Amino acid sequence: MRYVLLIGLVLLPQIGWSALPDIIGSQSADPLSTANLTQWTVGLVFVLLMILAVAWVAKRFTGFGVGHKSDLKVLSGLSLGGREKAVLIRAGKQHLLLGVAPGHIVTLHTFEAGEISDDVVSEKSSSGFEQNLQKIMNKQAAE
Repeated sequence: MRYVLLIGLVLLPQIGWSALPDIIGSQSADPLSTANLTQWTVGLVFVLLMILAVAWVAKRFTGFGVGHKSDLKVLSGLSLGGREKAVLIRAGKQHLLLGVAPGHIVTLHTFEAGEISDDVVSEKSSSGFEQNLQKIMNKQAAE
């Protein structure tokens, strides 16, 4: 009887140790275990989803979006060289002809309200900007 009790006392701690759960995290014996990799992956996915959610909320409620309404609109443009362009924009009721180069923007001409009609600007063709600019220049030369 004593032997059975002695064997039970010797085997009891080993039975208890086998029932302990695997240690996950920095105390783990194997940092590349499946449990650790799963925990890291779930944490990473959670952080990425939180970043996307915060970006969506910022875009949705603070007006960072591209579709923000404005009185400024690019009507047409013409490439003048490798990196230079002439751009016709509407700012409120005025139309501006801008020269655009890398790091430099120059106002070439400011058209007053009503000087350029909206039907001239809205015409679309293969070289619409050139034709529109030519019409405007001819109109000014005639006046």
